[in-house]
Amino acid sequence: MSRGGVPQTMMDDGYKSGKGLYICTESFTLDETILLVNILKSKFGLNCSYHKVSNGNRIYIFSTSKEKLINLVQPYFLPHFYYKLDLDKDSYPEPS
Repeated sequence: MSRGGVPQTMMDDGYKSGKGLYICTESFTLDETILLVNILKSKFGLNCSYHKVSNGNRIYIFSTSKEKLINLVQPYFLPHFYYKLDLDKDSYPEPS
């Protein structure tokens, strides 16, 4: 996953949950989800894991990595999707 792939994934399949964030990965196998978790940890330094849900697994990004994730994706994120990161679109400049 590239740096540009993280914001695309978050805009498409991400959502906030409590103080953390989920990425819906139910269409992936468990091995693929674990691979993505390992990439998010090693390549981007995000504190995350996977959670079992009724129809598969989702990646959970812990609140301790929320600011790091925002700094990673915000330059690529469309302001329309800021709600997925629990951001006020008036508080952040539009990407250039």
